[in-house]
Amino acid sequence: MQVEGYSMWPTLKPKDRVIVRPFDQHAAFPAIGIGAIVVYLHPQQPSRQVIKRLHAVEDTQLTILGDCPDASTDSRQWGCVPKECLVGEVVALVTTASEQDR
Repeated sequence: MQVEGYSMWPTLKPKDRVIVRPFDQHAAFPAIGIGAIVVYLHPQQPSRQVIKRLHAVEDTQLTILGDCPDASTDSRQWGCVPKECLVGEVVALVTTASEQDR
C-alpha cells in the first residue's frame, strides 16, 4: 500500500510503501496493540483505506489518530471508528519516498 498525505509524518511520508497484515475479524480483540499503525476503512468514505495509529480501544470502538495532528483528519474530528472498519496492521516499510526518487 502506498502512503498518501502527511497525516503520519514523520513516521511515514507521502509515497512510502508499506506491507499490511490483514486483521482477522474473528480473532480475540484487541489482536493489534495500542500504538500500532493500522489501515482502516474511512468511516465517511468506506471505499477509501486510510493509515493512522491506534490510540485506544474501548469495547469494539477504536480511537485512531495521525502522528501529525495539523495534517490529520481522524478520531479527533469524527469520533471512534467501529472495529469492523479495521483492515490490517502496517508491519513493514518497504520503500521510502526518498528511495523512490533516486
